[in-house]
Amino acid sequence: MDAVKLKNSCICGNTLPYAQCCGPFSGPLEQGGAGPASGGVFSRHEATGSERVSFRHDLHDLYMYLFPYRNLYQAYWEKLSQESFPHHLLMGDADYGRVVMANFFWDYSVQFSDARPVLRAARDVEEKRIRLANDFRQWSLAPMWVWEVLESDGRFAHVRLLDSTREVRVEHGGELPGPSRLFAGRVLAYRGGGQGAQMHPAVLVFPSGTEDGVRERVRGLAQSLGLRSGTGLRPDVHCDEWRSHGGLMLALWREVVYDREVGTPARAMSAPQTFRLPVGAPAAEAVADGAALGRRLVEGGAVMLDARRFDLRFRALTLARLEVEAPGWLEVTLLDEVYRPYVFRWLADHFDTAARAVGQTDARFENASLPQRGDWVEWARTPHDELGGESPLEASAHDFGRRRLQTVLARVTFSEEEKSALYRHLGL
Repeated sequence: MDAVKLKNSCICGNTLPYAQCCGPFSGPLEQGGAGPASGGVFSRHEATGSERVSFRHDLHDLYMYLFPYRNLYQAYWEKLSQESFPHHLLMGDADYGRVVMANFFWDYSVQFSDARPVLRAARDVEEKRIRLANDFRQWSLAPMWVWEVLESDGRFAHVRLLDSTREVRVEHGGELPGPSRLFAGRVLAYRGGGQGAQMHPAVLVFPSGTEDGVRERVRGLAQSLGLRSGTGLRPDVHCDEWRSHGGLMLALWREVVYDREVGTPARAMSAPQTFRLPVGAPAAEAVADGAALGRRLVEGGAVMLDARRFDLRFRALTLARLEVEAPGWLEVTLLDEVYRPYVFRWLADHFDTAARAVGQTDARFENASLPQRGDWVEWARTPHDELGGESPLEASAHDFGRRRLQTVLARVTFSEEEKSALYRHLGL
């Protein structure tokens, strides 16, 4: 979060600029929640003058009261820095960043005793706005848990706490998914509860098709906390459980959304892994400046940095740097070795590697260094130009490398027994 200028992030943790996120709700409430100088716009649901606008206005006031508590925020980040997961890598994700901030304001605030930010903010405004102070106290008791959407019309939704009969009608700003979908979030009772409940904007939606797995995981997490469900979870009763539950919900969402697709990144990343790959551009497309290849990368979803460099990302997480090397070669730099399978699946999905038939007539393979009979272990660990600068063991880990490796090994004249041993060593 850019705590000085708020140009690159918002006070609520969202990666949208403040003027586009919470800024529109900074003005007097009688002006619809948006000050004349805010320059922001409401969502299609929040422009209706509903109770949602009043709620977002008061939520903005809450964040503004809590924002100066830099010492508590620093203590929270020091706690996160001791965990194995590198949280900073995902802070560019609007959903993730906002929930991390919400955990600071709600879940972890209980450990600061009298300095609990939510209740301290309530005391600060007690004499000014009694009603708002009471809302702050009520919000401080809202746990983050997994909910199921029963029905939704885009503005109002009926949701049910997972594995319970508690059903709530909430107004939301379009953050909730459709019926039968699951999400992790906080339902905040607002001025009377019941019909006036609101969804906190920090909502983590689980992908469609993962509902059964998420249910089982949530049940296991509840058991680990000694709870039957999130019903009745309170910081003043379940202090130890409260300190853990928000982080557990956040970790579950990471596991289902990010880790399932790209793997769990290392906390301390090693030196970037760089290698070259043929991308199989047909001769008619191959141009000296790589413009055609660049267009194919952008069409596939890569983010263009300049004419030759591109970032491959999954949501907000950068996985690899792609650099065009004309004609028909791509230099790939992995940010973490764990991303290798996903990156090569993406490349295989978006490029026809068979189009440039790399046959045995290619001079690189005619002159390739071959393993020696009875002494091929060192050869398997040594980088080779004909394998794009990778060793045979590295090349055997992805589709492109295996194709080139098979071309080289086709010229090996070992006995069938020793050739089988070599293939097993390479994982072919």
